[in-house]
Amino acid sequence: MRLTRLAASAAIAGALATPLALTGTASAATGTGSAYGVAATGLVAIPQTPAVTATADKSLVSLPANPLIDVKVLHVTAKPAYARASVVDLEIAKAALTAHLVTATCKGGRGVSRLADARIGDHRLAVYAAPNSALSVPVQGLGTVGVTLNKQTRNPDGSLTVTAIEVRLTDAQTISVSSATCDAGGSGTPSQPPTPPPGQPTGKPIPAPTSPTTPPGQAPKPTPVPGDLPVTG
Repeated sequence: MRLTRLAASAAIAGALATPLALTGTASAATGTGSAYGVAATGLVAIPQTPAVTATADKSLVSLPANPLIDVKVLHVTAKPAYARASVVDLEIAKAALTAHLVTATCKGGRGVSRLADARIGDHRLAVYAAPNSALSVPVQGLGTVGVTLNKQTRNPDGSLTVTAIEVRLTDAQTISVSSATCDAGGSGTPSQPPTPPPGQPTGKPIPAPTSPTTPPGQAPKPTPVPGDLPVTG
């Protein structure tokens, strides 16, 4: 039974290793990357688990027993100028937060997060949230829970850290889920941000298409039309 479970978990982790569609020209041979699945600071501390740096790939079936967070599979990978972290079947009971899949991807100094079937209480969370989307959600018995989706922080060395979900249960307790850090690589210039698949909902509005038009408040320039006017009388 244990071998069967480990085999199934390995298959899931392999499926999670496929990144979102990414665009950009950052070098694949130079640069740094790091990632971790889950971490917590405060009254209950959980070290970055699992964590990788440089060129590495790691998976875990579950977290060590703790009173804060439960997950099924964690997978992290890192290589030059690239990092990715994903967590399957997340549950943070005290925050009434659940998600089927939580992913953070960073490439060439740019990042994106993705949430699949994520909820906090009765609120559904955006699949592709805008960077640093902050929410305050009242949770019975706990008060107000602060949540930041797609948290993006530019580090002093120029690298970017993107954390898919950050939860603040209290001033003294913070939980981070799926975090990836990378720099721009050999190009020295951040690549274009990862591109969500077409048709997927995002956390920010899609601007209406624009086309050359007459500026507001100005009448169109008249166009002379040759011809004769009829005369009566």
